[in-house]
Amino acid sequence: MKKPDVIKLTARRAGITQEKADATVKALIKVIQASLRKGEVVSFRGLGSFKIKTHKAKVGRNIKTGASIPIPSGTKVSFKPASSLKKTIKKDHQ
Repeated sequence: MKKPDVIKLTARRAGITQEKADATVKALIKVIQASLRKGEVVSFRGLGSFKIKTHKAKVGRNIKTGASIPIPSGTKVSFKPASSLKKTIKKDHQ
């Protein structure tokens, strides 16, 4: 499912126009981005939590040559699903 599909379904389920749903979805994305930039955890009950994780610099290996490659430290966005979401997915795919 892509963003336009989410917007259409949101408009339909909330009983609002697609323009309002589009503005709402865009605003939600911006709020999540801004919160993550500040280092905050963004949690949705029943869905899960987004947070920033950092990883240390390390040394990797080039698979073809076996040479050592420095991998710099960095950050990434992590999503941890809520237990209720895990249960729903598990139940639907058994």
